[in-house]
Amino acid sequence: MKKIGFILVFLLIFLFFPFPKNIGPQNKPDLKSATSSVETAVKNSEFSPLSFLPAPDSWPRPLYLVWQAAHIKQPVQEKVNKDAWVKIDTLPATLPQAVVAIEDHRFYEHSGIDVDGIFRALLANIQADEIVQGGSTITQQLIKNALLSSTQTVERKTLEIFLALIVESSYSKDDILEMYLNSAYFGAGAYGVAQAADTYFAKTPDELTLAESATLAGLLNAPSVLNPYQNPEDCKNRRNLVLKTMAKRGMITGALATSASSEEIILRGK
Repeated sequence: MKKIGFILVFLLIFLFFPFPKNIGPQNKPDLKSATSSVETAVKNSEFSPLSFLPAPDSWPRPLYLVWQAAHIKQPVQEKVNKDAWVKIDTLPATLPQAVVAIEDHRFYEHSGIDVDGIFRALLANIQADEIVQGGSTITQQLIKNALLSSTQTVERKTLEIFLALIVESSYSKDDILEMYLNSAYFGAGAYGVAQAADTYFAKTPDELTLAESATLAGLLNAPSVLNPYQNPEDCKNRRNLVLKTMAKRGMITGALATSASSEEIILRGK
């Protein structure tokens, strides 16, 4: 830490306190030559005020996590097949709506932390005398999936909350939701909506129906337990809860929810 501190102090001095002009020979400088040299160095990437700082991955872990949170798209994309990345504006609107409805209905209102959700989870955990709920927002889930472990500890949850504020200040809501949809685990070895749509329905994400979108959104809570190949009834019940919640939030009509709830889940290969 001391080394980092000395480097940062030196950087501030270098950037904001110019050296005195009367040091060294008093001959008139060759400005044209100096300018040309600086331009050449910059073009060749030989000069940067930050070039002497160590690489971020060599920083102390807390500081590196802060840097990663501010650039979280990089570690997220490293975990996803480049060809499987799906832009949010190419998805049927009902898919992100379903995810927001069931996972974090205040997503577009909070700044990364849902205080009400945290207090509800805290009360449930106190009553159970163990951690049974996390109260995590979509942003917090993204951070957990990309940067942290899934271990339920107070320390991890505190760090998750802090990093969520950094992510929210660095990316738009749609960017965050897009990263989440492309990296979340949907069960059966499927990470991201592209793999999930193919694994369960032999479709591309843009081809998903309302009922299929709700099915995928429902899997996020417990991908293994709700796997439709193994537990079709539990999966269907969860899907119908998603549809009911979407109607309650005004995302779809009650009639659409009822109609989609009556559909059978037709899986790939069935």
